[in-house]
Amino acid sequence: MKSLENERKILQSIPDAMLKTLYEFPKQFQTAGDTIKKLKLPFRKKFKNSLIIGMGSSTNVVYRLINSMDIDKINIPVFLCSRSTIPSWVNEETLIVAVTHSGNSIEVIEAVDTALKAGANIVAITTGGKLKEKALSDDRILLIEYSVDILSRMVVGCIYVFITNILNKAGALDICSDEKECLLGIDWGEVEKVLTTLSKDLSPDIRISQNIAKRTAINLFGNIPVIYGSSMLTGTIAYRLKSQICLNSNNFAHFNTIPELDHDEIAAWGMGHDLRNNYFVLFITDKDSKEETLRRVEILKGILFEKKINFEEIILEGSNDAIKGFSGILLADWISVYLAVMNKVDPTSSYLLDLMKSRFARASGPY
Repeated sequence: MKSLENERKILQSIPDAMLKTLYEFPKQFQTAGDTIKKLKLPFRKKFKNSLIIGMGSSTNVVYRLINSMDIDKINIPVFLCSRSTIPSWVNEETLIVAVTHSGNSIEVIEAVDTALKAGANIVAITTGGKLKEKALSDDRILLIEYSVDILSRMVVGCIYVFITNILNKAGALDICSDEKECLLGIDWGEVEKVLTTLSKDLSPDIRISQNIAKRTAINLFGNIPVIYGSSMLTGTIAYRLKSQICLNSNNFAHFNTIPELDHDEIAAWGMGHDLRNNYFVLFITDKDSKEETLRRVEILKGILFEKKINFEEIILEGSNDAIKGFSGILLADWISVYLAVMNKVDPTSSYLLDLMKSRFARASGPY
């Protein structure tokens, strides 16, 4: 706890690159919007399905956010592929959106090669690498190149704007607005304003008593966080926080969603008290949740209370799902960084990720 009381020590523990990324997160949406507005997306035919190919937290979070949309806004099936193989149904009527920040994720490269053979229409999103080279050498691939010097796991804002805009232009998603300046029907100026204010409220100079990110990190410290979302939207934030705690804090974490966990995982809380002491449950809920959902959360909290399991609740607020969702993502990122400070680890380190890649490369060739 003491490590989060001293602003100077916090700033010494967090690399400047990570702080810059957190403070500039609200600008990602407009930056990506400016990039994609300059491109012509030549979609003249209707697609029967779409496949997003990508690895890691950012792409997975974006896919989950898309899944949390009102179902009547999604016109065709949209799937996520996080492997080197692709479904057998991919053909010339499939829209492929391939995402790799570095451009060198081997699973994405191999999946794109297979998709080309199947005759699929491909849009590549990357900062460079092999995917960029492949796109420049093959006119069947439309390249969306962006330039941001941040970790791939922190680029979720840009990826969201790119993918949803592509799907919208291709007729896969119905997102529109009467205001021409509102990209994807969302007032990104309002989103940026809310996120900028939130980032100030979560910054290192704000005392623990007034800083929800610091307080949550303190509660999670020394425990295995179990993060429960109460809907598809809050479940996405739960997934994001779990991923960022693993990546930034070097701390194992778990997530699940209500009501899914009510059908199996709830039974696991009957474990012995000596094991239960290792966990801290964090509920992420929506202030506009349905009454049935709120009842489920309260019942589950009651069971945890009876089992003497510590828990906390974070309630997302905002005038729309974009503000709620990205406020939750920004909060998750700050929590993970403060937990990294308490764990005395570098939140920008990727040692074990790099070790895995290097060993894989030695076993099977260039990664």
